[in-house]
Amino acid sequence: MAIFLLSLSSTNTPEPLLFQGDHTQPGRRRATVIGLLVALFVHLLLYLCLPEKFYPVPIAVSPADEIELELEMAAVEEPSPESLRFVEANPEVPENTPDRSDQYSYRSTQAADQSPEASILEAPKVDGEEPSQKIIDGELESAVVLPSVVVAGGASNAAVEAAAQAPGAPPALPEVPSAPRLPTAEFIEQTELPEDPAGTSPLNRDTENAALEALPEDGPIALYQNTEAADTVEPGSGVDTAGIEETRIIPRVRPRLAPELLTGPIMQSLGSASRRGALSIDATFREFGEYEQQFYAALQLGWYQEIEFHQPMDTASSVAVRFTMQADGTIHDIDVVQSNASPLATLLCESALAKRSPFRSWTKEMIAVFGTERTLTIRFNYR
Repeated sequence: MAIFLLSLSSTNTPEPLLFQGDHTQPGRRRATVIGLLVALFVHLLLYLCLPEKFYPVPIAVSPADEIELELEMAAVEEPSPESLRFVEANPEVPENTPDRSDQYSYRSTQAADQSPEASILEAPKVDGEEPSQKIIDGELESAVVLPSVVVAGGASNAAVEAAAQAPGAPPALPEVPSAPRLPTAEFIEQTELPEDPAGTSPLNRDTENAALEALPEDGPIALYQNTEAADTVEPGSGVDTAGIEETRIIPRVRPRLAPELLTGPIMQSLGSASRRGALSIDATFREFGEYEQQFYAALQLGWYQEIEFHQPMDTASSVAVRFTMQADGTIHDIDVVQSNASPLATLLCESALAKRSPFRSWTKEMIAVFGTERTLTIRFNYR
């Protein structure tokens, strides 16, 4: 047993070493120097062999240069004449110049509803029927019809006033005293001159002209005779009041339109809020706006006269007419664009336009903006 153990111990060999050689202090120093040299060589090799695009670029910080800023106020662009649109302003609101200038009228007004969104129409909320340039409608006023009053000879003013103040009768109008009738001139009642072959002589007395020269220069001249003057004539004045009886003429009812507003369909606005106070719309004053407003008012009255005379039977129909107006006020190239009315009603619209020519001439300012002519389109509505 002892021999076996000895044999085992004699067969063990020593472990191999990583570095075979000297493990003294000088050997370790030499290995460190060799490693540093190899690392330096590798870095030099990479620096010389790599391309320049992989080199880090140094950031050059340059001193701040002085920057000169130049401000220039842009001029306000005037809208083209084709983009200008006529709208009817409200005469009851105060004048105020709006920010937008693509809409014009006979006075400057500004809408109260200013929305920051450009898609919403800057206009008051109006429950209209169709896209129109009107926000409020005009009203036609008929002439006052005077009652027929018969004043006979011997009737007193008190009796006439009592009849006018009867129940259901219209209020009596203030009476304007008329001038009394003057006596008949002498030359009217003169006798016929006898035939005298010798003729007349300037030395003869001119009795006819003498009677005219005797009249007072500031004396009243009765151009119109009023039957009510018979009650104010004093007896013995030489005026014959017997049998005077006359009926006052009743004036014909004729529509009168305020020059500020026209009648027609009002605007149908969307997306605007209801506001208190008077309705208003953005509109800039232009001379052509005042001119166009007066022209439309005259055209509408002329059209009403044509309808009153010819009496067309059209209802719920419209006629769109395009025409060209020259700077001298003449109208030509009248063309019916659309019409669902009868031929008579369509012809009345064309006739009303043709009879307004020539209208008032344009001013220099109007010619400078719109040129020498302008094409307009008007829609006539039969209701």
